[in-house]
Amino acid sequence: MTRTIAFLGATGGCAGACLIAALKEGYTCRALARTPSKLTTSLSTQGLSETLLANLEIIQGNAKDIDSIKSLLQTPTGIVDTIVFGVGAAPKLRLHIMPVTLDDIEVCRTAMATLLSALDDLKAATKPRLLVISTTGITNGPRDVPLLYVPLYHWFLHIPHVDKRVMEELVCAQRQKPAAERTVGEFTIVRPTLLMDGNGVGVAKVRYGLESNPALGRTIDRKDVGNWLFEKGVKPADLGEFKDQAVSLTA
Repeated sequence: MTRTIAFLGATGGCAGACLIAALKEGYTCRALARTPSKLTTSLSTQGLSETLLANLEIIQGNAKDIDSIKSLLQTPTGIVDTIVFGVGAAPKLRLHIMPVTLDDIEVCRTAMATLLSALDDLKAATKPRLLVISTTGITNGPRDVPLLYVPLYHWFLHIPHVDKRVMEELVCAQRQKPAAERTVGEFTIVRPTLLMDGNGVGVAKVRYGLESNPALGRTIDRKDVGNWLFEKGVKPADLGEFKDQAVSLTA
């Protein structure tokens, strides 16, 4: 039976690339979007045919609204098998000691809390896999960005990273719960380094590392992040070494 994948933040480059990969391989996909036409236009301009798009159902709604999330998660046979979480906010520059802020400085943590609450309410018999797109620079382990990036990450990007860190804490709290009390099944958090909009180097050339031994690198294309997440997170029967782990990614 074909697995069903739910996407939050699919209009973003990383989650969007993962969605495209899933549709091309025949997965049944569901995506939450505030403006569905924006997502369908984006997918069409990237070459997806009407035949492939027929496997995608777009639910209009907001990632911070619990009813929207429940509509996304529920299927005619129960609940989705995997959730790809790529929610983010648009950056804004300002004249301030912390020059980069967001148009919604708590969107990641709020959307994640809403997702977990929705899953708790639904009490599904089978708990879905959760794949989360985060960032380097917020690790609790060894440094996961090049030394020259440290000022950029810890000063210039401080406010966006606060939101990502809280979001990760909500997910990682699942580790401390007995299996019967967990909201999700297994999870993986991917932490790409500085994101670029290129054609990518291909999944085989993407370097990765767990939090205890991160992969250091300067940049990675959003396309590579999405494709890596699909190949290593969506397709496998289990997450293997990536189960309940944070994984740094770089080209």
